Amino acid sequence: MTHPHPINSGNAMKLGIMAFNCSGGSTVTTAPEAWPMTWADNVKLAKLADDAGFEALLPVGRWKGYGGPSNFNNSTFESFTWAAGIAAVTERIAVCATIHAPLAHPVMAAKQAATIDHISGGRFVLNVVCGWFREEFEMFAAEWRDHDRRYEYAAEWLALARKAWTETEPFDFNGEFFTGKAIWSEPKPLQGGGLQIMNAGSSPTGQRFSAENCDMNFVMLRQKDEASDRSQIAGLKTMAVNAGRKSQCWIHGYVVCRGTQAEADAYLHRYVEDFGDDEAVGNMLSIFGMESETLEPAVMDAFRFHFKAGHGGYPLVGTPAKIVDDVVRLRAMGVDGILLSWLDYLGEAQQWVDEVLPLMEAAGLRSPHSP
Repeated sequence: MTHPHPINSGNAMKLGIMAFNCSGGSTVTTAPEAWPMTWADNVKLAKLADDAGFEALLPVGRWKGYGGPSNFNNSTFESFTWAAGIAAVTERIAVCATIHAPLAHPVMAAKQAATIDHISGGRFVLNVVCGWFREEFEMFAAEWRDHDRRYEYAAEWLALARKAWTETEPFDFNGEFFTGKAIWSEPKPLQGGGLQIMNAGSSPTGQRFSAENCDMNFVMLRQKDEASDRSQIAGLKTMAVNAGRKSQCWIHGYVVCRGTQAEADAYLHRYVEDFGDDEAVGNMLSIFGMESETLEPAVMDAFRFHFKAGHGGYPLVGTPAKIVDDVVRLRAMGVDGILLSWLDYLGEAQQWVDEVLPLMEAAGLRSPHSP
């Protein structure tokens, strides 16, 4: 691969779209506009983002829904086969796949990643997840480890995958979690051993794992105050530098863009308060808070609204100009990229391209793009 990877574009604020491989996307609501998740619509949205110059497409790795009237994320396209299909119909954008490390052997995953990297022409990103949904692990009869042990497991998992991407002769591996004789994988990724890795670790242990092992850290901003979020991002980047790495910090942003602030607020209130699935969100927060160590108990209730509105993402709500002002502030805080979601992905993503993207270019956040 001789050209820069898409996530290393020169844009000051990079853009992506997330979770559209799942029913409901990122919005826990029974509103009629909720994302139905068809393959045809996945392809349309991927091509829209690719043509607009976005940097990344991220699927969620989900095996089971969260119950409630919406049974949020109950229907999902598996992320590796999804990524292979999306890579084949796009040209420039980075295509990610999400892997729960304890549910797949690293040698198998290394081969899958290399295959998609070739399909995409070197545009693949592997999002490594350590797991936090116990019921999904029970589906696979997979061992459920304590929180910190999951990251120790993932570090060895990733070390073995990287050896499979780089070793030019068969090799033996004798670790704490994995052993194997004469391990071999060919072809190598077009990116070689430097295949881009993403992780969403937000607990202290998860942040350390991400800083030491990954190229992209997917951060959940606490939204208590700008200073604490700025400190979290700076701390992650400092840890990465101290580990001899450079790590980008990306966030998830849920978007409601309308002609006036009042219209945006009213639409958000409608799909969250009138149609929000409190039962599914309650189940999600119970599991997420207990197993991921991402959110402190004191902020769990405050995040209930944000989980209904967009899976705990950062609110980008208002007019195009107001949203761009928010993005300028996020960039000043150290955010490198935003993975976007909407209630109506196709219609509202097109609105972003038509109305928000030109203002981002005018603000110096992105260079003009020619499809």
